[in-house]
Amino acid sequence: MSERGLHRIEDDLAESWIEDWAGAGVAEIEDFLKKHADFIAFLEGNAAES
Repeated sequence: MSERGLHRIEDDLAESWIEDWAGAGVAEIEDFLKKHADFIAFLEGNAAES
């Protein structure tokens, strides 16, 4: 969606649409995995202190 809330069909027809789509998906997965790793490290740190 653009800033106006509309979907532009030209974005879907661009030659790089699959790379853009896959890149966005990979970035979201990487963000999720980093948050998960940070949380595990936090839990392990608290367990070591107990």
